Amino acid sequence: MTPQPQVKPSNPDEDVVSRQLAILSHPIPDSILAGIKGNAPSDVKEIAVKWLNFFNAPAAKCFYGLSSGQKVVTEVSLDEDPLREGQVLTLVCELDIAEESLLDRQGKLANAFVFSVLDETVSSAVTALGYATGGSGICGVSQSLNTVFYNTVDLGAKLRFINTTLTATPETTACRCEVWDLTQRRLVATGMFIGMPSSSPRRAARL
Repeated sequence: MTPQPQVKPSNPDEDVVSRQLAILSHPIPDSILAGIKGNAPSDVKEIAVKWLNFFNAPAAKCFYGLSSGQKVVTEVSLDEDPLREGQVLTLVCELDIAEESLLDRQGKLANAFVFSVLDETVSSAVTALGYATGGSGICGVSQSLNTVFYNTVDLGAKLRFINTTLTATPETTACRCEVWDLTQRRLVATGMFIGMPSSSPRRAARL
């Protein structure tokens, strides 16, 4: 087959948006969803995976862009909330730290990278919970993400992000996350996320 010439888009921003919309509109193969543990329905697992893929659509050429796309979703579970009426969603992702470009001047994984991945995973978790409870499945807006770091991470480590939702209502969303170094068997960071659902666009006022 003859390779087709690649045409550089006249507006790179439009190209990024097109790729993001394509990610959300195309189904995830059943073979991938079947490999994800947890009791959540396949469509809920799919929403979580799609949004994680969505965040990596720009494929940024920076220390973060290429490596963050290597996240693997290992579990999506739904359980009854023991404290109130509703459900709790657990989203677990794993990521190998294999690129030296992710390290800071001390030779340790940059905290900024952990924070960025954490932001993506908690956002995907609350969006998936909202979808599971009758929402649109559209990601909302981050308002705050308070993060505490406990231990450094070495090159070659495998990280696990365990996201547990607190709420996903039409008014607010909340999720906590624990980041574990599976190689050293120790806690790396914890995060507490607060957000809000996206609002529908308003019609322009008539003058």
